[in-house]
Amino acid sequence: MDLGLQGKIAIVTGGSRGIGLATAERLAGEGVSVAVCGRDAEALDAALEKLKRLDGRAVSFIADMADAGQRKVLVDKVLDKHGRIDILVNNAGTHVRASLDDMTEDQLQHHLDVKLFGYLGMIRAVLPAMRGQGGGAIVNVVGQAARHPHPDRIPSGITNAAVMAMSKSVADGVARDNIRVNTVCPQYIGTELVESIIGKEMVKRSVSREIAAAGFTRANPLGRLGTPQEIADAVAFLVSERAGFIAGSSVSVDGGYHRYVFG
Repeated sequence: MDLGLQGKIAIVTGGSRGIGLATAERLAGEGVSVAVCGRDAEALDAALEKLKRLDGRAVSFIADMADAGQRKVLVDKVLDKHGRIDILVNNAGTHVRASLDDMTEDQLQHHLDVKLFGYLGMIRAVLPAMRGQGGGAIVNVVGQAARHPHPDRIPSGITNAAVMAMSKSVADGVARDNIRVNTVCPQYIGTELVESIIGKEMVKRSVSREIAAAGFTRANPLGRLGTPQEIADAVAFLVSERAGFIAGSSVSVDGGYHRYVFG
């Protein structure tokens, strides 16, 4: 299927690894010139090397999405280079396990600063360009904790729920500008973070990878972890012309996990 993305310009936040890098690679493979950002210079360099094999115009920037000034600089640099921004994929985030009893307000505030204010800030930063060029597509990557919060991950649950509400409000507000905002909700994806948790469990319990991963894989009907590439495929479709009548929607890419109230 031709997604009609050839020649588009995209920003992918948190694009140095995992879902962000897989998304950037998928878009670059469709002929999109991608700008990725992150906080780890070494990881960004490695990501850019991969992306340049797919698209010679790919660029990377050190940027902390919790910092409004850095968000503005990022967007300005992309506009200076390309003159337009067609696609924004908000993916940058953070992860801290904390319960009601041990969570600090600083932990919650950090989650909100990076993800809620980071996503919203990036949307506001690209809106003038998208409005001026007659449209654009935005996808927010929002964890399933928005729908299924866990008691030991309170900062994540609160933040993702807020991002989900923000996404729908913004989607309705900019739809008449031909700017489509949608969300993709992954769960139990085989990223570096999840794989590191599985690896630690293998060592701690002296068990096989299959047994160590069961805490994740048994939680969805497909019985396996998803891949970052499967999330990237969903994002690429949503920002493409093939999804031109999809706006303000949320797509679960989670192996069926979302059917459960508790997982």
